[in-house]
Amino acid sequence: MRVLIGLLVIGLMLSGCGRSEPPPQKSLLEQGVQKLETRDYEGAAALFKQYVEQSPNFVVALQNVYRAYMARPERPAAQAYAFLVQYEPRAGEIPVQIDRAGFYQALGTLAFLAGKRDEYAQWFEKALQLDPQNHLAMNDYAYALAEDGRELEKALRLIRRAIAIKSNVGAYHDTHGWVLYKLGRYDAALRELRLAVQTAPDTPDLRYHLAAVYAKLGQRDDALVELEKALALKPGHEPSLQLRKELLGEKEAR
Repeated sequence: MRVLIGLLVIGLMLSGCGRSEPPPQKSLLEQGVQKLETRDYEGAAALFKQYVEQSPNFVVALQNVYRAYMARPERPAAQAYAFLVQYEPRAGEIPVQIDRAGFYQALGTLAFLAGKRDEYAQWFEKALQLDPQNHLAMNDYAYALAEDGRELEKALRLIRRAIAIKSNVGAYHDTHGWVLYKLGRYDAALRELRLAVQTAPDTPDLRYHLAAVYAKLGQRDDALVELEKALALKPGHEPSLQLRKELLGEKEAR
């Protein structure tokens, strides 16, 4: 998910930003980050657990661990989710309600990225119960539902609410377009995805989504142009490679 979209536009909306950790706790965090750099995820998790348990500020500690995981180029969502979800029973310790909602939003997004298809909905629902204006949760929830091809009308309502709250995020228009694509409303999807690409032209997933709509509308040449742009941004982008193969195969068959 570009969700997480460069997102990602993903973020724990936890309080206490900018506060420094005492040296012993900071050392544990730094050692954990070093383990992440070598992809020793088990070792990193063990150090991060010590760090969280010893930290004087539970909320800041969770935020710092989340950032440590998501700063990695490979974005180890499964490992981040496995670590953070163990602290869900302690979510009540997050004193500010909208910050607690941010924690659940992050769990939902990470669960989706980790392939936990039977788990992400409960976290997004909790986030929105705590903060009905959490547009990031609405977007990520809608995108997850669209990718899974289920509850698409609900996904449409969610993303339209998100855009009503914050209309200038390209990723939100991309999600809107992708939901419309999944619903088979290709002309409407095209309008949204063109807007999304204008807002964030250097995002390969957005280029791919626009290409997919062009393909459905029979505009193969336009689709191939967008796929080439996606692959220039991210060589090896699997969905783009697959769609390009299908479109070129169709051309050759004619």
